[in-house]
Amino acid sequence: MASVKHKLASALDFDKSVVFKQTENLNRLHQASKAINIKRVIPTFSVNGVYSCQLSPVSDQLAMGYGNGDVEVYNVETGEQLSIIQNVCKNLPVTSIRYLYGSGGFFATGPSGKVRHIDPSQDINQWVLELDNEISCIDVNLDNSYLALVGKRPDVYVYDVSTYKVLTVFEGPKGVDNFLDDSQTGHSQRLFVTKFDPVDKFSVMSAGWDSSVKLWDTRTNNVVWNVNGPKVCGEGIDKSGHFLITASWFVKDALQLWDTRSRKLLSTLNCRTVEESEFLYCGQFYTHDKVICGGSGVRNAKLVDTVENKVVDEVMTNLKVMQCMTLSRAKKMCVTAGLGDHATCAQFT
Repeated sequence: MASVKHKLASALDFDKSVVFKQTENLNRLHQASKAINIKRVIPTFSVNGVYSCQLSPVSDQLAMGYGNGDVEVYNVETGEQLSIIQNVCKNLPVTSIRYLYGSGGFFATGPSGKVRHIDPSQDINQWVLELDNEISCIDVNLDNSYLALVGKRPDVYVYDVSTYKVLTVFEGPKGVDNFLDDSQTGHSQRLFVTKFDPVDKFSVMSAGWDSSVKLWDTRTNNVVWNVNGPKVCGEGIDKSGHFLITASWFVKDALQLWDTRSRKLLSTLNCRTVEESEFLYCGQFYTHDKVICGGSGVRNAKLVDTVENKVVDEVMTNLKVMQCMTLSRAKKMCVTAGLGDHATCAQFT
């Protein structure tokens, strides 16, 4: 037993010279790159991998949620570990992290059904919600007034952040096991992502296993629009203007661009640079005409031009599976993480 513990400790005891060497190696792979450079490789100290991550919108903080239930906060500019919050999900993965806008605090959650509010700078670390649901994803709207969450149940929950009281629940049809193709009903299967509209604080999207993406209006409790087809198994939806990007867990044709006005598919995007399966978990707009995606097939984060329909660059992640990604347009930065011993911070040129 002592030998096993020693080996585990040795595996988690990173030498900085190894990390620097890894950065050099990844940059060497990027010699021909025109759009992205590896900025920093941050070691992750959990053998269970990283399940969630987010860059702070107001500081240099990066929060990462581990498979063992811990959360670590780093300075993304220096790579310094700022704090570690243990047992956020008590041996279960931290599946989602969301920073509050204009604040150093964030929410963290997972399959335990509990949502924790954490702000290391204010010494805040408290449970704010305890639900009978395996939570997959949470999000906050533009003015921090609403918190949305989804999980094992086919329902979208929206809470008032000032009171943590439920504001509304967009319910799926009860007792229905089959996949539905009905734009006016709720979801019928487990959900993996919810995301507020980037410019409309009252509109929230959701997607999951039932092959549909829905936009809800919290004021009317109605479906605004519905897109059928994408099978989303991670944070694989994003909206820019009237355009929607979906990253599905398909062997091919996984990355798609939609027009939310007509609900029509505009194009299926190429996200491969070699012959490989796709199976995407993550997809997000970087600019109005470029998206970044990755997953368990496409394990390097690909930067895809939606106009030219081609991969213009990639972040060499060296991960077994790319499970999560976070972007900062202000910092021109992308961080990718997953099943591996590091997170990769890339800078857009």
